[in-house]
Amino acid sequence: MKTYKNLNILYFLCIVAFLFNGCAVEESIPVKAYFSIKVINNDFSVPVKVEITNRSTGAETYEWSFEGASVTGSTEKSPQPITYAAPGIYKIKLKASNKDGNVDTKEVEVKADAAVNVDFEWQMQGSDIAPVTLKMVNKSLGATQYLWEFEGGNPSTSNEENPSVVFTTPGDHVIKLTVSNGLETYSTQKTVNVKPAMTIDFNWSVDAIDNDYQAPVVLHLNNLSTNAASYEWIVSGGVPATSTAASPDITLPAAGIYTIILKSTNDKETKTLQKQVTVLPDSNLLSFSDIQLGINSAHAAVGCFFSSELGKVIKQGEVNATNGSKIDFAFFGLNSTFLYNQFVAPDEVQNTGFIAIPNAVHTKVINSQESVGVQLFLSGFDALDSGNDFSSINVVETNAGKAPFNNSTVPRVVLFQTADGRKGAIKIKNFVTNGQNSYIVVDIKVQKQP
Repeated sequence: MKTYKNLNILYFLCIVAFLFNGCAVEESIPVKAYFSIKVINNDFSVPVKVEITNRSTGAETYEWSFEGASVTGSTEKSPQPITYAAPGIYKIKLKASNKDGNVDTKEVEVKADAAVNVDFEWQMQGSDIAPVTLKMVNKSLGATQYLWEFEGGNPSTSNEENPSVVFTTPGDHVIKLTVSNGLETYSTQKTVNVKPAMTIDFNWSVDAIDNDYQAPVVLHLNNLSTNAASYEWIVSGGVPATSTAASPDITLPAAGIYTIILKSTNDKETKTLQKQVTVLPDSNLLSFSDIQLGINSAHAAVGCFFSSELGKVIKQGEVNATNGSKIDFAFFGLNSTFLYNQFVAPDEVQNTGFIAIPNAVHTKVINSQESVGVQLFLSGFDALDSGNDFSSINVVETNAGKAPFNNSTVPRVVLFQTADGRKGAIKIKNFVTNGQNSYIVVDIKVQKQP
């Protein structure tokens, strides 16, 4: 019995030892490396910020590698967000392991795009006068796709990076650029102003002394062209015959028909226009009708000074150093009764109550009807149609001849001779009573040249 009992004990001990040894063998734990990434705000334009979520299993240690990131590595289970400052494609690597020596790795790529910035300018081919050609200069960054929209342009749209466009219609044109990198889209626009195409036109004016268009005539050419850069005038027979000034003066010395040619040019085109002017034979006579000359108190309202060169009456306040030397004579009427009237030389007006004329010259005047009548009858004034008709008239100034007159004789004639030797006659047709603004009405004939 004892032997049997010992065998049972031994058998029991063997079973316990077997069971004990079987429990002591530990099973190896596998490692699975896994993680996910998230681009913050879904913004793939640099700087790109990436969050990492570690979803690995069976691991106890971690080795992170961040290619091209602001932080190149980490041993944290869940590293802090990393940043990519430069565009490119980068790898994020994870090596996960445990104490059993099990290891697993995972690799993920992340793409950082260049920051998208939209901007442009242009290079203008020549001037801003229509037609205008622009070469676009695309200054955008980080874009891979382009859409140009040209309001009123040719072409109206383009997908080229640096297209050219032509605008033919004057005015403001909007240029819009839209760029994209496949994820983000941005737009900007600018306005270009196109000036109208060149136009060509001109006219002219003449001084009062040339209103009769009798030779010689000085034309003041008035250039009405627009958006031109240079000019060429051609006037055959004129003096000068050619000019490149914008608005020159041209003298037409003899009677005839003159052709005036203007060529206007800019960097886009040249246009030509011609007009004609007729110059009449020279009668050497200037004629003015129904000229009003005020009494002393009407100096400012009507005017008392007359210039045949300027072809007008000069009022108080208009007299200056420039036109003072061009005044032929002054009319002095004492008051509205017209009992004391006198035509006065410009350099003597200060003796009759007027302020002295600056740069005044002397004109010989014969007010006396007795002195005038022996040389020019009233009917003779009306018959004057040439400067040569004054050849037999001698204007000899005397104190008696300069004497004032009243309104008892209407019409009456006054003779004068300017400082430059031109002879003339004044026919007083009417004395008009209008209070302080009373005036006389006269016709005037004077030689154009001595």
